[in-house]
Amino acid sequence: MPISTVIYLIPTKDVLLRPTMGHHAHAAFLSLLKAGNPQTANEIHAASGQKPFTVSPLIAKTERCGDHLRIRAGTECWLRFTFLLDELFSDFGSAFLTSQRLPQIRLGEATFEVSRIISSDGETPSWSGNTTYEQLMESAQTKRQIHLRFYSPTAFRQMTPRGQRTRNQAMIDLVRCYQSWINKWNAFAPVPIDKQTMLEFIGDYAEVIKYDARTRMLDFGNHKEIGFVGRCTYGFPTPNSGNEAQIWMANVLADFAFYCGTGYKTTMGMGQTRRSRRR
Repeated sequence: MPISTVIYLIPTKDVLLRPTMGHHAHAAFLSLLKAGNPQTANEIHAASGQKPFTVSPLIAKTERCGDHLRIRAGTECWLRFTFLLDELFSDFGSAFLTSQRLPQIRLGEATFEVSRIISSDGETPSWSGNTTYEQLMESAQTKRQIHLRFYSPTAFRQMTPRGQRTRNQAMIDLVRCYQSWINKWNAFAPVPIDKQTMLEFIGDYAEVIKYDARTRMLDFGNHKEIGFVGRCTYGFPTPNSGNEAQIWMANVLADFAFYCGTGYKTTMGMGQTRRSRRR
């Protein structure tokens, strides 16, 4: 089942961090998973293909200090981890159950105390929550207009024209969005989606209505990534566009984006996405 867990952190002393912390958050996730189940951590780290989790950037009130960000001691920060498999969530959670106190989390050279962990939908708007793949399908509607917000830099990987190397496509592409979500869904959901049919439908009938976004550069230390952040409204305005089943599935996958992220490097803080019900 898809699960989103928010872990609240507090630094015990002032810390200086680089603006891009996704790779450190990724390392923290694997460290916690290793504490819960070393075998699962090794398998997840070594696996190629679709990964059954996402990691957010560190969210905190910060102060600019040269090329770094300062977080004052006692400031509550948070990280968000999502899980697409029950077993992975269980193994991860074991790290918090096998010791008498909550484990510390290291992000680079900084150490944080864990203050609380939430995996239920208890806040508004909530970044935590859980559902099942069946519930995602049962609760989805056949809305002809969908609103999304991309909270962390989002990009799609593509080959250069001569196929010599890959580069980021840092602009909205509805087909690539749905391709990303379908790949995750088909890797972990019990009922697969006909990928080719769905992507053809999106390519033929989905239209961007509003788009307010900008690009952002992420510095991962040994390499940089470009992505876009912002809002997008798209829909299916043609009255006879496809059938209700395909529009319904387009809604299911838009809801699923909250848990699976969008595009490239979602395990290192990129592609954090959620659907907005109202604008």
